[in-house]
Amino acid sequence: MKKWPRTIPYDLKCRLEQLREYRSTLSIQTQWGEVLEWLEKHGVEPPDHALPTEPELRGPVGQS
Repeated sequence: MKKWPRTIPYDLKCRLEQLREYRSTLSIQTQWGEVLEWLEKHGVEPPDHALPTEPELRGPVGQS
């Protein structure tokens, strides 16, 4: 398996820029979805050390 990239790979950067052309704003969820899809497609495993995370949201998302 490949190691976690230290910079944004060129093809992923192009994909994110392409999405920005079609949408005025990209949500963080959309961006992360693209990154996650790229990582899975290329068989990249996370690094040995833990990545920083935020607490998971509970309940329905987008409702107050």
